[in-house]
Amino acid sequence: MSMMKVALFICIIITLIFSCSSKTTTGSINWWCTQTPHYQTCNHYVAESNTSISINQFLDMTVQAAIYEARVVLKQAQGIEANYPNAPGKSLWRSCVDYFDGIVFTLNMVFDPTNQPSRPVDVHTWLSAGLTYINVCEKGFEMINVTNTMLPAIITNLTQQLLNSLAVIVAICGINSSSNSNSTGLHEWNFSNEYALSGLPTSNISPDVVVAQDGSGNFTTVQEAVNSAGHGRGGKRYVIYVKRGVYEEQVIIPHDITYITMFGAGINKTIITGNRHAGGDSLGTPNAGDLKNSATFQVWGRKFNALYMTFRNTAGPEGGQAVAFLSGSDKSALYRCSFEGYQDTLFAYHSKQLYKECKIMGTIDFIFGGAQAVFQDCSIYLRKPRPGGGLVVTANGRKYLNESGGYSLQGCKITAAHDLKPVVGRYKKAFLGRPWFPCGRAVYMQSFLDELVDPQGWLDSWGFNNTAYCGEYKNYGPGSSTDQRVNWRGYHDITDPNIAEHFTVAEFIAGNRWLPGYGVPYIPGFENL
Repeated sequence: MSMMKVALFICIIITLIFSCSSKTTTGSINWWCTQTPHYQTCNHYVAESNTSISINQFLDMTVQAAIYEARVVLKQAQGIEANYPNAPGKSLWRSCVDYFDGIVFTLNMVFDPTNQPSRPVDVHTWLSAGLTYINVCEKGFEMINVTNTMLPAIITNLTQQLLNSLAVIVAICGINSSSNSNSTGLHEWNFSNEYALSGLPTSNISPDVVVAQDGSGNFTTVQEAVNSAGHGRGGKRYVIYVKRGVYEEQVIIPHDITYITMFGAGINKTIITGNRHAGGDSLGTPNAGDLKNSATFQVWGRKFNALYMTFRNTAGPEGGQAVAFLSGSDKSALYRCSFEGYQDTLFAYHSKQLYKECKIMGTIDFIFGGAQAVFQDCSIYLRKPRPGGGLVVTANGRKYLNESGGYSLQGCKITAAHDLKPVVGRYKKAFLGRPWFPCGRAVYMQSFLDELVDPQGWLDSWGFNNTAYCGEYKNYGPGSSTDQRVNWRGYHDITDPNIAEHFTVAEFIAGNRWLPGYGVPYIPGFENL
């Protein structure tokens, strides 16, 4: 079977079996299981009963079953990693252990009392995040050509249970999964006003702790400040001010440290930097294929907020895959930050994210992952690649049609960086994106596209051109003409503003429900753009 047929099969096979227009609200567990994409797995893991239950009760049961299986998978992966030889792949198993632990943590948020009642749009995000963890775990082994692992055997049932739960929540949300438009069914959230602040967002912030290399603060490293935050603060923000300086360290904010606000002295004034990499000629290195451990900065805790900082990876174009910033933080927002690297600079991993007025620099796939992210008013700079290297902005990792992920770039500027401008003619044209997984999704709206953008616009490296969603709406500039764009089933020259609206902050990431109070000005729809 060709790669294209495989991709199409994947996207179709998990398409929602539940009818969103169905008037059925109750049924027996056995009947509900027959409505799921993997009904045999459902019958095996969900207790059989002829008692009539609601679709919401059935969702709870399928998620509980997925949590149980995720714990089983986690234990199995821990055993494999502990006994794995110290060779390429051990680091990947270690990361996969973290990913499976992340699945358990994320799914438990559905039942966390502090999240009750859980909104369907959040449950949709968390279930999608669970699948993204599995997808990236698998991809790591593919990247180093290690396919004879025990991974497929231990993840199949968990994957199918997550797909079943995802089908249920999509039916509850009223999301039309038969198209790629991703309407959340939450139109009442699409308010027309712009959320803006007077003065700088940090002007009235009193930090809890200060990081300063000269010893004038509470800590000299960023990680020490993060560790001091603890958890269980009842939703109260913990504010970390990082003074001017170059901080050479790897920073990790774990799942259980939430509500962090971190701000610096400004772009290129407060810099967190590292040089780890997972690509290039690194197949013999401990981190081969391990994108997570190449990241200079990782954030997993929910509701992270960063302002006026630079995140950098200095591995260079020859280092291959080298992440500067990784975010698996749901409802995270970054304002006036810069992300500097080459290949795989910004790993927008999963869940709802906003990047506002940020600078993002790289060469190939330098905005990638499975997140549900909006990049608004950002400056996207393509840098000089290594000899023979390519230039691609996005690589979205949405594998299944019911997943919530995708990238929306609204009001952005895509152009050459200073090092590329003098030699731009020596390299192939740049592409707006290439789908990393079968149902990858990326949309450019109201953005400036420089002349370095290839007339075809998009690149298909893995045979996903019929199943992905690549969209453009009212862009401008010398590279914006759609006359010679790719002739793909998955390409969309969007002319209907109602379709484009699905990819705005208010619609795509339900931003009006959580962004006010973050200190980040944003535009929920198309106003003033």
